[in-house]
Amino acid sequence: MANIWNFLVFDDDQGILDLLVELLEEPGLLGDDIVRCKTVNNFAEAQQYVKTGNFDLVVLDLQDGIADAGIRAADAEQLSGERILCVLKENQFIPVIFHTGYADKIVHLESHFVKVVRKGATDELMRVVVDTFQTKLPSLIRYIQDEQRKYLWGHVEEQWNSNSELNADGEIAYLLARRLANSLSSLSIRRFFNPEHDAQAKIHPVEYYIWPSINPGVNLGDIYQSAENGGFYLVINPACDFEQGKAEIVLLVRCRAIEEFPEFNQVKNLVEGDLEISGAKRKELVSLVGDNRKAAGGQPDRYKYLPGTSFIPHLITDFQSLSQVPIGEFLEGGKFDRIATLDTPFAEGVQAKFARYYGRFGVPDLDFEAVAANLILSMRR
Repeated sequence: MANIWNFLVFDDDQGILDLLVELLEEPGLLGDDIVRCKTVNNFAEAQQYVKTGNFDLVVLDLQDGIADAGIRAADAEQLSGERILCVLKENQFIPVIFHTGYADKIVHLESHFVKVVRKGATDELMRVVVDTFQTKLPSLIRYIQDEQRKYLWGHVEEQWNSNSELNADGEIAYLLARRLANSLSSLSIRRFFNPEHDAQAKIHPVEYYIWPSINPGVNLGDIYQSAENGGFYLVINPACDFEQGKAEIVLLVRCRAIEEFPEFNQVKNLVEGDLEISGAKRKELVSLVGDNRKAAGGQPDRYKYLPGTSFIPHLITDFQSLSQVPIGEFLEGGKFDRIATLDTPFAEGVQAKFARYYGRFGVPDLDFEAVAANLILSMRR
C-alpha cells in the first residue's frame, strides 16, 4: 500500500513555489508513494505551520533582511528560514531542506537532518529529498505515531470502558510507555522495515548500543573514553550495585582497538598489498570477531568483540586488562567521557562472559594419547 507524504514548502516567489510543487509531486519520486505539498509564501504563516502542522518534510527558502507584508523590517531577520528552523526544533522533529540563494550563509546549519541546496539546483534538491526518505526516519516517526494511536483508540479506550480502575496511579501512561518501548524493540523495528524478516537473522551492529546514553550516573555496559590516553573502557560492575548505591569502585575492562590484534593486521596487509586472502586467515579474523579466538594462545573467553559503528570504533574487550577507580573520582568531570551504553541483552551477555572467564576452575589434563594407546592395546589382547 502506497504511503502519502505531506511536505510543507515555503518560498516567497510564487513561480518557484509552483515549480517545486510540480517537481515534488511528480509520480515516481518516492517509488509508489505519493507526495502532497502545502505551499506557503510568507514567513509568519510558515512559522505557524511548523508549530502545529503535521508534515513529513519541510522545504524552506531563506529570506535575508527583507520584511514580509505586515512585519517590521527590523524583525524580518528573526522570521527568516533560519528562525523557522529554530521554531521547528522547539516544537517537533521534521527533516528540513533549505532551498535558497543564500546557501553560503547557512552552511553551518547543515546536519544529517538539515540539508542545504542552492536555489535552482533542482536535480540536487530531488536527490536530497530521496536520500532523506531512504534514511527511513519519516517512516519510523509515522510508525511511532500509528502505534500510539492504535493502542489508545483500538485497545485502551475499550478496556477503560469496562475497567474504571485502569487509570489508577497513572496505569494508562505506564502501559502506553511499555507498549511503545516494546514496539520499538530491535525485533519489532526489523519487522516493520522488512515484513519478511526472519527472527533468526543477524542483527545490525548499532543494535548493540544505546547512543547517546540515557540513564544518569554509571551503569553496567557504559563505554567510556579516557581523556588522558584516549583509550576505551567498559563498566562491568553488576547493575544492582549501582541501583542500590553499593558500588564504591568502578570496575573497568579495557577495550582494545581491533588494530592491536594480528588476525586483523595480517588480513589488512594482504588487502593493502592486493594479495589473496587465504581461507585460514579469513577464518582467524572471523574467529576474532566471533568471540572464538584460538590464535596466539587461545583463551576465547578472555575477549569480547564490540562492533564498530559511526560513533564507536571496532573494539575488543580484554578481561585480563582491568582497572578500578573510586566512584567519586570516576564521576569527577573531565576524566572520562561516556560514548555509549551496551543495550540489553548485550551488556548482561558481556558480564556473564566476564564471570565465566574468572570463574574457570582448571584441572590437570590426562595424557590422552597414552590413554588411547592403552585402549587400543587392550583391544588386541
